[in-house]
Amino acid sequence: MSSLKDRLIDAIRGSALESRLETSAASFFERRSNDAAATRLEGGLLLGLARVLASQPMVAGFLSHRPRLLERIADSDATTLNDRAKELEEAPDERTSDLESDLDALRIHRREETCLAACLDLGRVIPFEGVSRFLSILAETIAGRALRLAQDQLGGAPAVTDFAVLGMGTIAGREFTYHSDLDLIFLCSRVSDDISVTSRVGQRTISYLANMTGAGIAYAVDTRLRPSGRQGILVTSFDRFERYQLEHAEIWEHIALLRARAIAGQRDDAQRILEDVRQKVLTNSANPWEYIKELRAKVERERARSSGHTVALKTGRGGLMDVDFLAAGGVLEVQPDHFPLLPSVPAMLDTVAQGPRVAQLLKDYALLRLVESRVRLIAGRSVDDARTDGDEFVLLAEFVDQDIEPSVLLEEISAAQERIRAAFESVIERGAISTLSD
Repeated sequence: MSSLKDRLIDAIRGSALESRLETSAASFFERRSNDAAATRLEGGLLLGLARVLASQPMVAGFLSHRPRLLERIADSDATTLNDRAKELEEAPDERTSDLESDLDALRIHRREETCLAACLDLGRVIPFEGVSRFLSILAETIAGRALRLAQDQLGGAPAVTDFAVLGMGTIAGREFTYHSDLDLIFLCSRVSDDISVTSRVGQRTISYLANMTGAGIAYAVDTRLRPSGRQGILVTSFDRFERYQLEHAEIWEHIALLRARAIAGQRDDAQRILEDVRQKVLTNSANPWEYIKELRAKVERERARSSGHTVALKTGRGGLMDVDFLAAGGVLEVQPDHFPLLPSVPAMLDTVAQGPRVAQLLKDYALLRLVESRVRLIAGRSVDDARTDGDEFVLLAEFVDQDIEPSVLLEEISAAQERIRAAFESVIERGAISTLSD
């Protein structure tokens, strides 16, 4: 049998990655080429590993020190991430008496599982939707472990234990992807006489996720969606959260509330409160489309960076945000009786509109999400814009579909954004999500 290096090179022969592999994966070849797992790699697993090694030098270095992870990759198949997701949800915490070691373990755990997912993703062993779901469950699991570590450090007072974490946006709908931030709101079931007690739980949870250790960070955390934003207290009681949403929150905050789910801590209690508040918000909501029109235009002016060589996948004209607003606005307008447990954009849209136009809209949304995930994977960080000139776009095209030419991919992205914007404008013009079902 050919050497692992030769087989990996053959897997990406003629691609934009071929010239990068030997340099990027030098340490991996030195340490892992003679592993028994190397002989079992074939097909999509071999292709996925080659793409990860060639495009991610830091991941290649990390993997070179983890023979057990290479064995897991070699033994994977189309069911692996689904099975692993169940294990993550059910597994007990593994902790030591050393906090620093536990924090490093969280980070290493996240890196190992993400590496496995990327190999299966880029090798097309499983669809991206399954990868996104797995990355979401991984993030929920690690957030829960960080919270429990914080609670352990602060003792067993009710203000510490009666604590919950809401995940907002992509984590709520299990649409997480590579390098996504965790958008979190911290709640407690009672108001402590000493607000600093509950605040310390939130602060430590954030630091245990986001602070740099020798193993990196687990996740970047954003808490700006909490009541009153940066000016608000970090941790809010259930009662105060409800009063704020019903009496003071703006429409954009109600839009954000639609994509919320309890992901850690006292999840059952927090989810009941969330669903009750959300139902009251929906019952009292007015037609949101004029507000959404103005809000979307403001975001586009201030944040979209589309140019001759850049596509704003999220905030630009016809970007992902157009579909986000259509889903949320449709729910606010229609006030459906049943709200999806996992508030993904497709699930929310499906509750308020159906038909061929919606199906096309969600197909275009899926393409932009896939492209965004590949842009982030290549960049190694959270970015929402794609450069369309240079070698990186050639690589992006290969990661989206190895048989597609970069120019064709650019045309498909442009056509998808035009269709999305047309759908958005038609709903805004008529002030009704039912426009999409006509």
